[in-house]
Amino acid sequence: MFCRTCGKEINDDAIICPNCGCATNKKNTPVSTGESKKGMGLLLGFFLGLIGLIIGLCIYQPETEERKTFMSGWVTAFVISICISVVFGIIYGISLSSLLNYYY
Repeated sequence: MFCRTCGKEINDDAIICPNCGCATNKKNTPVSTGESKKGMGLLLGFFLGLIGLIIGLCIYQPETEERKTFMSGWVTAFVISICISVVFGIIYGISLSSLLNYYY
């Protein structure tokens, strides 16, 4: 069998082309959507944000104007990054589901 995207020869029982990563024409076969990579990115972003918070809290003395400014800036940046991640996640999910529905 040949890949419909890159044209290279692949095994007849292949679900995904090893050359380009495109799904084959096989019906009713599970296709990995990279859920583990998305989950890892979410966890990494969350923990990096928390590490930044801890470092900032250790640097600035309690009850100072610098610490209050840091906290308000950190909270603002954290909320904005979460909102952007949700929006891009929704867009990615919609585009991926429509792409999979097109091929299957």
